[in-house]
Order: sequence, then C-alpha cells, then structure tokens
Amino acid sequence: MMIFRLLLSKLWLLVLPVVAFGNTVNNTNGAFCGWDPAWEDNYYPIVDQFSLVSPDFHAFLNCPDSPFCSITVDDQKSQNMAEWTTYYKGVFTEKELIDIIYKRPVGWFLDQEGFESYNDEIGDKLNKPENLFFKKYLALAKISQHASSDKSNGSGWYQGERDYYGGDAGKIDKRELLSKALELVATAPDDFMRNRAGFQAVKLSHYLQENEVAIRYFNTILKKSPTGNYMYYRAMEEMAGAAFNNNNQVLAAISYLDVYDQLPDRRYTAGVSLRFLNWDLLENSYDFKKLNDNNDVKSFFKAFHGRGNVLREMENISRENVNSPYLDVLAVRWLDQMQSEVFEHTSNYYYGDDEDSADSNTAALGFFAKDLLKNKNLKNRDLWTLILATTQLYNQENNKALATLENHKPAVGFKKHFKRLKAAISFMAIKSLDRQAINRSYETIASDVDLHIHKPTVAAFFNHISALYNEADNPIASILTSINYDSYTNNEKYDWAGVGATHGYSWEYDSKYHYLRDDYINNFDLFISRSNPTAFEKTILKRMKAAPKDYVHDLRGTYYMRKDLLEDAVIEFKQVKSPEVFWEKGLRTEIFSASIKEYMNVPFISMSNGFHEGYSAVLGENVLIEEEDLERENYKDNKIKLTEILIKLKQLAQTQPGKTADYYYMIGNAWYNMSHKGWFMNNSYYVGNNNRNELAGSSYGDDDSDESKIDDSFIMYQANDYFLKGLQAESGSRETKAAILFMLAKTNSCEDGRYDYDTNTYTFNICGQHKDYFNQLNNEYSDTKYYREVLKECSWFKNYVN
Repeated sequence: MMIFRLLLSKLWLLVLPVVAFGNTVNNTNGAFCGWDPAWEDNYYPIVDQFSLVSPDFHAFLNCPDSPFCSITVDDQKSQNMAEWTTYYKGVFTEKELIDIIYKRPVGWFLDQEGFESYNDEIGDKLNKPENLFFKKYLALAKISQHASSDKSNGSGWYQGERDYYGGDAGKIDKRELLSKALELVATAPDDFMRNRAGFQAVKLSHYLQENEVAIRYFNTILKKSPTGNYMYYRAMEEMAGAAFNNNNQVLAAISYLDVYDQLPDRRYTAGVSLRFLNWDLLENSYDFKKLNDNNDVKSFFKAFHGRGNVLREMENISRENVNSPYLDVLAVRWLDQMQSEVFEHTSNYYYGDDEDSADSNTAALGFFAKDLLKNKNLKNRDLWTLILATTQLYNQENNKALATLENHKPAVGFKKHFKRLKAAISFMAIKSLDRQAINRSYETIASDVDLHIHKPTVAAFFNHISALYNEADNPIASILTSINYDSYTNNEKYDWAGVGATHGYSWEYDSKYHYLRDDYINNFDLFISRSNPTAFEKTILKRMKAAPKDYVHDLRGTYYMRKDLLEDAVIEFKQVKSPEVFWEKGLRTEIFSASIKEYMNVPFISMSNGFHEGYSAVLGENVLIEEEDLERENYKDNKIKLTEILIKLKQLAQTQPGKTADYYYMIGNAWYNMSHKGWFMNNSYYVGNNNRNELAGSSYGDDDSDESKIDDSFIMYQANDYFLKGLQAESGSRETKAAILFMLAKTNSCEDGRYDYDTNTYTFNICGQHKDYFNQLNNEYSDTKYYREVLKECSWFKNYVN
C-alpha cells in the first residue's frame, strides 16, 4: 500500500515548518540529531502511543521524522466508502463500489469507444435507469478530480487541492464542469446525491476564483444529511478556501476547524490551511470567539503546529472538555517524547541512560496530570495515570512513578501498558551487575506474556543489561546479552521461545580479535564458570554457537600465542574439546617462508621464496585443501600444530647452531606473516585479508570513537627480534642473511612520498631503519642471488639503488 507521506510530497515546501513546530514539547536534541535518519531506532516505545488513542488521530502522534505519522490510503477513503456502501446497500456491494468509483476509467462513464471490456455485470447494473444519475455524477467527479485552481496554475497545493494526478489540469474546462455540476444539483434524487453534486459546484467555483458564488452555493445547496455528511464537510473545506480568498478570516477559521474536527482524512490539508490564517487577529475577534464551536480543535491546532504553548493549550482544552480526544492526543505525544529520552536506544544496541535534568515544562505537566486526575468528570483515568507516572520517571522520581502505577487498577486494555512501564522502571533501576536483581527482572518478563511478546520491552531490558556488562569490561557477555532492535518492526511480537537462540549482531563479536585482552577474557571466563548460574545467565550462554569453555580456551590460547608465550598457548589450545569449530586439521607451512612482494588476493605460496620446502622434515606436511569453495587464504591453520612448530624451531635454533639463522628466519617470517601486514593474519586476528582495513578502527567507522584499538604492534616487534637473531647468528648462508636483511627492511618499513605539481614528478624517499637495511643489503650482499631477485622484483629497492 502507498504510504500517506508520499502523498504529502507536493505539500512539502509548505508543510516543512511543521517539523519544528510539531515537536515543541521536546526540548532536547537527542532524538533529532546524528547520522541516523530513522528516529524510531533511537528509543524503545515501552508504552505504545498508537494504542492509546483512536486511529483517527494516529497521524498526529509523535513521529519526529515526518510532519505526520504515516497512515495508509485505505484509511483515507474509508469514511467516504462507508457512506457509499450504506447508501447503496442491497444494490451494490462494497467491492463493486470500489471497482466503480476507484478503478473504472472515465472513458467508460462517458460511453467512449475502447472501453467495452467494462460492459460487464456491474456495468449493466450501473446502466439501469435508477442508477444513471450515479453514473453521470461519477463521470463529472472523475474529470474534475484533475482540475486545479486558477490561482495555483496547477503547480501544487492550493487550499486543500492536491495536484498529484499531473498532466491534464490545464486542459480542463472548469466552467463547463460547473454547468454540469449545477445541472446535477437540480436533478439530484435526494440530499445525499445533491450534496455530492453541490461539492463539485462549490469546488469548481472556488477554483474559478468566484469566491462569493462558492460561499453562496455552499449555503444554498449543501445541508447535513442522515445518510452521511462526508461531502458536506468536503464542500465546507472548499468554501473555507473561498472565504480566505475574500479575507473573511473568521468564516475561514471556523470552517476549517469544523472540517479538521469532522474529517480525519482532511486534517492534514485543513491543518496546512489553518496555518496561513492571522491568529493574532482571530484571538482578538469577538465574532470568532462567539461563532467557534471547536475551541478544543483550535487549541490542539495551535499546540500541534507551534502556534501556542502546548501546556497552556492543554489547559484551555481541559476547561472546555476534560474528556476531549484532542487533549488525549497532546498528552500521548508528550508521553512518547518523554520516553524517547528515558528509553533511549543507541546505535550499538546498548541502552542509554540520559542523566539530564527534566525541564520545567515536563514538571508542570505532572502537576497538570495530578489536578486532572482529581476531576470527577475525567473518564480516561488510565491514560492520565500513565502520563503522571511517565513525568515522574522523566524527573527521575522512579519510586513515585512505581507507586503511581501500583496504586491504580487499570482497565483490561491498559493493563499491558502499566505492566510494561513498571517492568521498565524496575530494570532501569539496576545500575550495576547485581545478578539477583537482573534475574528477578528477567523472570518477571519471562513469566508474563504481555511483557515477553513486546519487542521494545524485551529489547530495552536485554540491551540495558548489555550496557552494564560493557561498562564492566566484559564486552563478550555484553554482546551475547544484546538484542537487535529496529522500531520499524516493533509491532511484530517478540518470539520469546527463541530468546536463548540469538543475540544482537556485532562486528566485534564476529571478528573476535577485539577481545584479545586478558581482562576481557578473564571477565568472560568468570561469567561462564559460575557454579550456580541464574536463569538469565543460562539464557545468555545458550546464545553461543560454540561451547563457552572452548571459546575461552581458543581465545586465551590465541592471546598467549600472539604474545609468544607458546607453551601457555599450547596448554589452552589442547583444552578445546571441539577444535573443529575453531580451526582445521592441517597447517599451511608456507607461513614460514617469505616473499619479496605479495598481493593479498593472490595465493602466498605462488609468491613466496619457497624456503619452507627445504625443511619439510621439520615443518611437516603442507596442507592440501580439497574443498573447492575454500580459498587458501581463509584456511584456519591448526593452532596446536602451528604453536608446537614455533616451539620446535626455537629449540632447534639452540641445538643446531649450523642452521640457527635459518630457524630464526622462519620464525621471523611466521610472525611477519601473522602480523597486520601479513597474508596469514587470520591465525592471530581471526579475520582474513578482505577485512584487514577494519583493523584500523572501530566497526562503526567513527574516528572519534572512545573504543580503544587493541595494541598489536608487538607482533611486528617479535618478527623483528627473530630476524635480528638470525642476522646476528654466527652461522647461516649469505643467501639467508640477504633474505633476512630484506625482511628487516619490510618489518621496519619507513617511506615518504610527495608529488611536485610544478614538474609533474613523484618523489619517493626511504627513511629510518628501512633505509639502513637497504644500505646494508646493497653494500654487503650485492653478490647474492637473493639480492638480484630483490633488485628485479622490488621497485622500491631498485629506485633506491639507482
């Protein structure tokens, strides 16, 4: 279905100021600023504003991203269609009327050629003598719907007109249509049809700028009818436009207000028209005050469109009618604006707790709600009790808010709102990882269907607790606790049966390397190792796709391995009971070789110097990957084998002095290849070559993020240390030493380039130890085969030498 906001596109330039005025109550910027255009993603609507008022008023609730909350076109035509259906009961069905009024082309009504396919059973019924007036009227209506005002020149909105049909407005002879409308008025069989023909006459006169005539036609042709008054008020709206053209502000105002009150589907355009009236003049007009029977509508309009102080207008409405639906709508808007701050939802799925003090207007609303609840004539006490409790919550008076809710017994339809708000107040009060308090809130939600099927309540609870774990340096438990939340789908019921199956999405959790900190690992280990986990904690642990202890052992083992604490790493890796979840059976032994140049999208083995091939007896068999869909770069090396071979190479470097340089060279290669610059980074970072750019910052691409990047510079330092040991070894061939020098230059990469726009040349400079190692390679090892290979393959070295 087409959303109504699309129909407002032609109104946008005139409606735009409503965006600011329509949110007068909310004095903070949190819900309206930032990169995220979806305001619904910014808070949890614990209390569903749309279920508190009649659907006729849904468009005027709190939707900060739009002048009006969205409604469907079907809602627009329901009142009109209901009147047609009642009028033709027993003659045409509603389905037939929809076909006749909205689907049949105007050419068929004009008996033009080419529309014979519509000469069906419905067409036969419509051609009967008793229905011919209906057919003639629809022919006129279908043509005139394309008409536009002479004043607007078909360019868009004009006092209620919406020109979104396009194209033919300038070709329509409004004078001829007016004559036909008056003919139909004269021959109308009853008041129902006379009103519809009269509407066309008033509208066309208005569009012809014959304003006095339009007003006269309304007064002489239209009258209220027991069979329906939809077109009476549509004609009144056109007459109000004519009065505005004649500068009759009072008649225009009282008429637009009447339309605003009576026709929900015309409130948008009537509201726009009302905004152009001179309200300073009207407020001081005796005639306006005397003739206006819609003071609550006037006050609502002024509050909604920013023409007056919201609370003062609410007070004005309450003096007229304490049970006015317009008063309720303004109150519900305010309630939702308050909860948008109290139950804020941030972009990383964590619950946000706004510490700002409440503004004076909201405090005044609380006093107003208290006074209203003392009024014996007030009917909707459930709603106003919710309003009072929300103002208390907003003012950080949580105990008062709970007492307000506890001391009132709501009707059945309001019970769920009371329960949800009480539950939210309770879990909001949890400010630290109080396990028993968390579990009590969890079990309260779990035991009540009104709570655990309500997505905003469930998400707000879990994401609030998620934030507490995050603040306690336990980001793994935090993300397992979180729930993906999107308010655009909050009308969908939450599937509580799957509460232990899924958690919120997180790049950090998927990439895993963010958690390679001893405090993160230890804190999560404590979380999963409790001998008496609560029901809440059991639910969280169910969300893991791997055995929790296996997850910890793999993570801690990788942490130790990265630190070159290899014996400790092996102990952890060997405690993983299901290693196939984390790594494969084999090892890519080319990790112990080096390459002069490498491309991250080209298999390393094809670029390497093949040094590992000479030590297959030490390194073991190189893995052969049989799975066609598994790229070699994404293969997860067996971490036990990898770590044990690193230990073995360190031992052999001590016990076989003749090959010490070779062994240290291979260890240095392995560390370089597992660094953030290497092709085998998935062994130490969990992510592969396609994700290496993400290592530079947070998952949200926010350079100003408070999130600290894991320090991994030591991995490259380790590579450097082992290369230096190999270079300093007494043994070792000149080829190996030349290769080590080149790797030391790569490990200590330092370069600077600049473009000279005057000469159109690019200057590239090698600096620091990078330059020193290039110097040493050039001065001492130019006679080696490896030197010649480097000179051929490495453009940087070639340019440096030359």
